[in-house]
Amino acid sequence: MREDDQQALTATVIHELAIDPFTLWLHYLSIGGNLDYQPVLAYIQGRGPLSTKERDMVSVAVNDFALEPLWRPRAPYSDSETA
Repeated sequence: MREDDQQALTATVIHELAIDPFTLWLHYLSIGGNLDYQPVLAYIQGRGPLSTKERDMVSVAVNDFALEPLWRPRAPYSDSETA
């Protein structure tokens, strides 16, 4: 998946689930993310890139918020085939 598509789809899921960016960042750190708040915030706002690994860590963190119910949208990973 292209980086800009992953970012846009992830941002859409964050918006649809009304995930607070700071809360998301704290969870991202707790699961192994390595970046400060500002780069992550810039990424989810479409203002900055992240490495593939860090983009996927953000997606994992977002998807942890979307576990229930199962029909909730999910953030894509860098190796996802569709945009």
